[in-house]
Amino acid sequence: MKGRAWLAVGALPPLVTGLWWMARAHTQPGRGVRGISLPASPSVTPGGPGPTPEGATTAADDIAEVMGSEAMLDPGRRRAVLYPVIAPEARPAMEAGYDAAMAQLEGKTGWGADLAAGIPVLMRSAVFGSRVVAYDGATAKVEVWMASVVGSARSGPVAEAWGTTAMELRWAQGRWWLASVFTTDGPGPTEALTPPAPPADLYAWAATGPRRDAAAPRP
Repeated sequence: MKGRAWLAVGALPPLVTGLWWMARAHTQPGRGVRGISLPASPSVTPGGPGPTPEGATTAADDIAEVMGSEAMLDPGRRRAVLYPVIAPEARPAMEAGYDAAMAQLEGKTGWGADLAAGIPVLMRSAVFGSRVVAYDGATAKVEVWMASVVGSARSGPVAEAWGTTAMELRWAQGRWWLASVFTTDGPGPTEALTPPAPPADLYAWAATGPRRDAAAPRP
């Protein structure tokens, strides 16, 4: 698999590379796009999972899903999502990296402006599998396999991307903190089992989901 982004204390966010792929699907003529409906993802509750391998997996799953939501398109909501999950020493540089990357994405797609204008925007991620590859009681590395879907009713089609995100987490102050992220492409399915749905149907489903940042408290 080809590496797409590394985030130790800054640079590109883990899911933005997948969003760039999906943005290209909207702008490259003749490229096929499949619609897919995914369940609404939960809000991050970083204080919940315990200092165990299972707790690290739960924390990584929640972080991955909320960071793949439309909350990332709005600067205020994005900071509310990022603040409670990023390790304090990494927070300034990582937030700056997200701000820069999302600004570039906004310049290419205009999805944030669409959201602010009330135009339906679908931006969701769902985890399909996760595994702990390293754990020592204080730190953990978790690989999360997930799919992201995104699109705007202004542009029409909804695109999807699959990727594997490796998160390094550390346990401190009774919670797991995100320290670094590395994202690679795939693995992805070769064929869709369900025919593409009309974009309007997907945006209608998106409107029924909860805000992914609604329960992301600042510590």
